[in-house]
Amino acid sequence: MKTKFKIRKLVFIISICTVCLGCNKITGQEKPNIIIMMADDLGYGDVGCFGNKIIETPNIDQLASKGAKFTQFYSGHYTCSPSRAGMMAGRTPYRNGIYTFIADNSVVHLKDKEVTLAEICKEQGYDTGFFGKWGLNGNMDDKTQPTPSQQGFDSWLATNNNAIPSHKNPTNFYFNGKAMGEMKGYSSQIVVDKAMQWLDSRKDKTKPFLLVLWFHEPHTELAQPDKFTQKYAKYGEVAGEYYANIDHMDHQIGRFMNYMKKENLEDNSWITFTSDNGPLNREGRSTNGLRGYKARLYEGGLREPTVMYWKGKIEGAKVIDDQLTFFDFVPTFYDLFGMEPMNNEPLDGASMLPALEGKKVERKTLPIWVGRWKTTLINNEWKIIGKFKDFVPGTSYNYYLINRKIVSYELFNLKKDPYEKQNLSKANIDKLNEMKLLIEERVRSVQKEIVPWNGQWVLPYAVVKYYNPNVPPYSEFSKLSPEEQDLMKSKQ
Repeated sequence: MKTKFKIRKLVFIISICTVCLGCNKITGQEKPNIIIMMADDLGYGDVGCFGNKIIETPNIDQLASKGAKFTQFYSGHYTCSPSRAGMMAGRTPYRNGIYTFIADNSVVHLKDKEVTLAEICKEQGYDTGFFGKWGLNGNMDDKTQPTPSQQGFDSWLATNNNAIPSHKNPTNFYFNGKAMGEMKGYSSQIVVDKAMQWLDSRKDKTKPFLLVLWFHEPHTELAQPDKFTQKYAKYGEVAGEYYANIDHMDHQIGRFMNYMKKENLEDNSWITFTSDNGPLNREGRSTNGLRGYKARLYEGGLREPTVMYWKGKIEGAKVIDDQLTFFDFVPTFYDLFGMEPMNNEPLDGASMLPALEGKKVERKTLPIWVGRWKTTLINNEWKIIGKFKDFVPGTSYNYYLINRKIVSYELFNLKKDPYEKQNLSKANIDKLNEMKLLIEERVRSVQKEIVPWNGQWVLPYAVVKYYNPNVPPYSEFSKLSPEEQDLMKSKQ
């Protein structure tokens, strides 16, 4: 293990561990296998158990029917890389410099100092495997950017970003640090194949394992076998392909679950399925009525279709309405294993275990999401959205990040108005003032930890594009020399 930790204080699981779900104690041999599956750009209403009447998702639905469905489970951000960082490290991604998605060849990456889910599990004797879209660095070949190997994973097959050129026969996978070139098949099928191969290859199958399956679907560019495409042809090319892509991902999840049953692994496995953020604003996507979509701080951009199953612990077709977040995974793992945090970096989540037991989750800090233009905070049923003062062309992005101020607000009561149709900022001044104090304090807290990259501040492409529509598409922009990029940015 790495020496990065300032504190490596492990509290031994007292003879027979104190953590209990359903009042069953976890001993060494009973530590659960942990599987975290995540889709990419899947909407809250894009699966059957969350209200979709068109897309067939029987395998995700079955996990919900056997386990629990979460109605208010929030991602780590409204775009992919920050959201994944929030889950993996349990911290608001703004703290570690991942302000927006990490494009190919970006210098941005999840810092080595961050303690990940895999590193926590390694301390507990787990085998750890990662398969899918990593999204936490810009270049797998750059030795200064940690890969899954440096973040606690024993074996991995990953892309640093989206599947290229599409989900069919992708060319940008790396296997344990080695570029694979073209891989025949479809992204979700390839990911599941490799995950099952890794499970088969483990030398000591009595050891528990952490398996992270972060699918590329249904992020563009879409591709899936023809039989799935044909099934939804009547819905039109755009929507039909979207439906087919999700159906195919669910099919691969079914393949994996059948493998788990055949190998007698399911009974002591904690299995989660979720999505990294809301859906792209495209034909066919569904948020089941929630306002907004990907890259928006409204519920449709942040609330994710999340299900969990763990036989004897999380089961019985439960519906859990507690507000939980990606930031809660790391604190939950610490709680599950009876561990104290492995470093002294502040965490932004809380243990989910009380919610799984039907109890109230106690939070020391309120969850906050910081976006490009706005920020939001939720306190019980109340949600406040603050709009930052616009970025001024000619001002350094460094200055903007550190000094950005909230200039206007929206206020919603999610219990009475989950679809965020009624802005109460003028009708309920007392509650607005109360929430303003909370969000302003939390924004100041995370601003203190802003991270520069290579002595420069990485200007999110969205900002560049917004202020200069003549900036080329990012795929081309990223190919420019640093001098050319600087010149392009200067034209804001």
